[in-house]
Amino acid sequence: MKHVKTLLHYRWLPVGFFLLELAGCSSGTLFSDVTRALYQQQFGPAIDQTLDAPLNPAYQYLRTELTGRPPALLVMGYVDPHPQGEIEVWYSAGKEVIKTQNGRIVGTAGLPLDWRHVRYVGSVPGWDVVNSAPQPVTRLRDEMPGYRYGVQSQLTVFAVEGVPAINLPQTLPMPTARRYRWYRESSAEDGAGTLPASWFAVGTYQGQQTVVYSYQCLGPDQCLSLQRWPPQKEPS
Repeated sequence: MKHVKTLLHYRWLPVGFFLLELAGCSSGTLFSDVTRALYQQQFGPAIDQTLDAPLNPAYQYLRTELTGRPPALLVMGYVDPHPQGEIEVWYSAGKEVIKTQNGRIVGTAGLPLDWRHVRYVGSVPGWDVVNSAPQPVTRLRDEMPGYRYGVQSQLTVFAVEGVPAINLPQTLPMPTARRYRWYRESSAEDGAGTLPASWFAVGTYQGQQTVVYSYQCLGPDQCLSLQRWPPQKEPS
């Protein structure tokens, strides 16, 4: 069977069509596993179903917590190539879509407030070259509802020493958090106030250096935590 990312060609493909296309090319067992992993939050009891959700190793997952909602799992649909870094496209059981690039949210659909398109002016420093000296980044985004086009943010990103004093989820215990390199990204909005600071934890996950956990806000009261799932096992 082809990898799922080769099957999807539409940037905002609804999750229902994603599952139908997946069903057409996969075995019954694989399709039922992925469907169960996506839909159990939608039809299961109101508890954290992510902790014991059945996962298929053929797929990559992202655990998300959005302000005011229970945790949910998203599954990676496909990867878009981009000069500034690959864009990973994630789908949820509730038909939400989140796009990430180098761990940063660069697009959403189906949320109360959506960033439909995010782009950066000039170069964006890689996590491996960011240090304690603040580095400026200019970001533009389009928001819905209200269609605010080209909202400009002046970002400042820098590395922090140790684990920041923030409210980490129980799925990221302190011993694990200490293994990562942490970064803070603050923003100043043009005519739109200031969003809460974003936090990124970079470490090794499945043999690759990546953003393992992040906390990012689309609006003053709409913040998301994103964590690659399942958690990396502690070294023996």
